[in-house]
Amino acid sequence: MPRGTTMARNTPEKREQRRQRAAEALKERQAAERRRKMLTIGGVVAALVAIVAIIFGITQAMDTTGETPDNVPSVAEDPAADAEGDAVPGKLDGYGILVGDPEAARTVTIYEDLQCPACANLEAELGDEISEAIDAGEIQVDYRLLSFLDRASTNDYSSRALNALLVVLDTAGIDAFRAFHDDLYANQPAEGGPGFDDDELIERAVEAGAEESEIRADIEDKVYEQWIKNATDQMSKDGVNSTPTIRIDGEDADPQQLAELLQQ
Repeated sequence: MPRGTTMARNTPEKREQRRQRAAEALKERQAAERRRKMLTIGGVVAALVAIVAIIFGITQAMDTTGETPDNVPSVAEDPAADAEGDAVPGKLDGYGILVGDPEAARTVTIYEDLQCPACANLEAELGDEISEAIDAGEIQVDYRLLSFLDRASTNDYSSRALNALLVVLDTAGIDAFRAFHDDLYANQPAEGGPGFDDDELIERAVEAGAEESEIRADIEDKVYEQWIKNATDQMSKDGVNSTPTIRIDGEDADPQQLAELLQQ
């Protein structure tokens, strides 16, 4: 083949065109994979939510809420994070635990139970993206934590784990709360057996940043038991009958819509 023809095929313009076509093809494959992932998230979570909704209905028939709790959690300050100037804002608002910049453009509300498999699936698929958006000041998350899946374990794991998480929030602050919350979902015990006992919850809470001397008694005594019952009752009053339930700026949303928001 003549040399001139070979050179014509490999001109800078031709190479740039091939590079652009390859980049566009890669972009299309990545977009397709994101759509596939979002559809998978939505399908799996929807199936699990249907099961959880049935259990919720059964549990509500045995409701024992209404009493005033003796103990109400708060959000401890983190002097170290405050001194460094990188503390993530957090506060308790009724039964909502608000994490992130209150001036963020969007607010995402998530109702969840620490024993809920669909909630663990949501956290596994989108938890990192949620944390990154919080840290970037793009969203504020309103965590609505409740407990109606004690019957899914042999040792009331759902309410004991939530009590432990609230104790960490109250004594160690938002950063430890976030770390403990993520750990409990990443290592969620299987339904039908025992969840972590108090010693294991305490050990994991310490690894997340809490002090054992400040949390052991309150975890073992389940000091927020009544508050948790009332928070769970409030979920029903809010018109929520399954977990996870997601709302974006107060409007009902599904995992796919949340994933799309986090990709913006």
